Amino acid sequence: MENLFFNPTKVIFGRGCVGEYDFSAHGKRCLIVCGGKSARLSGALDDVRNALGKFNIAFSVFDRVEQNPTVETCHAAGEAAREQKAEFIVAVGGGSPLDASKAAAYFAANVHLTPETLYNGECRAKPLPIVAIPTTAGTGSEVTQYAVLTNHRISNKQTLKSPLLFPVTALLDAEYTVTLPPHIANATAVDALSHAIEGYFSKSATTVSDALAEKAMFMIGRALPSLAEGRLDAALRERLLVGSMLGGMVISVTGTSFVHSFGYPLTYYENIPHGEANAYFLPDLLNYAMRVSENRVNRTLRLCGVKTCDEFFELIRRVCPCDKLFEREDAMKYARVGENGASTRRGIYEPTHDDCYDMLRKYIK
Repeated sequence: MENLFFNPTKVIFGRGCVGEYDFSAHGKRCLIVCGGKSARLSGALDDVRNALGKFNIAFSVFDRVEQNPTVETCHAAGEAAREQKAEFIVAVGGGSPLDASKAAAYFAANVHLTPETLYNGECRAKPLPIVAIPTTAGTGSEVTQYAVLTNHRISNKQTLKSPLLFPVTALLDAEYTVTLPPHIANATAVDALSHAIEGYFSKSATTVSDALAEKAMFMIGRALPSLAEGRLDAALRERLLVGSMLGGMVISVTGTSFVHSFGYPLTYYENIPHGEANAYFLPDLLNYAMRVSENRVNRTLRLCGVKTCDEFFELIRRVCPCDKLFEREDAMKYARVGENGASTRRGIYEPTHDDCYDMLRKYIK
């Protein structure tokens, strides 16, 4: 029996959807979780405040979510939610605030959990419901059950996973992506494309996830030349936001692959943005997958608007240059971390020991 698809998040798309949403369905008190900058610059935070005000919903704002949020920050947000007596959480921002809100919802409802026990402690109470409002077109976190957090105890990023962490609603308004700097828009688009491709080559792929992945690859892959040339209009922003959401739905079924396992140490140790870190290894996925599924690789290339893996490589590099080189010792350390990553063996092609080191050798100074 094949478990084709499960995703309980309600998705609402369109300009002004935040202002039209009935937040009162979730309670009369909430915590807004966001970063210190993007939620305000995008206008999303003001829109949320105004929408909550229409229903006389009491709220406070936790705006201390950093890039690649730590478990400790999420715990602090959970404590803030308890102090507010929040009945739900509104998450506003890119992948960092959205992921942090999920862990915060866990902590808020489970007082016994601590930063030390989050990943192995018992979830005795259902996390607070989350309304997710993305301001980037990249992570797809608004429709997944994952929270990827920085865990200094293991010196890497680590994924918290539970079907209880799916947001109840995702509100998608592409206007909130207008204030993104071009290099961030590019990196998040590559992250979204990476989700679709990694899911397409996953051992856990299903008929439904494949259909979603193919649509996402077409929508995002065909947009990359415009991104590389700095052409990003309203229609393209909407296309990328929907494509990102579809990519999130894909990995909600399949999980990610070695691309993420190898990207995480680049983010943790080198502070390379997550999507850009994925870009270093995404072409390798297609090159290796060619050994076991040439037809599937060729279909991926066609959907992305290129003919060969080399053309795909050049396209990715036009969007994310990936021009940082590493000391040999560091590169080998990142290879070891990636080889042992939780996602490395999920793909239809499992990279060998030599493959894992070859992926990093290209970037040695």
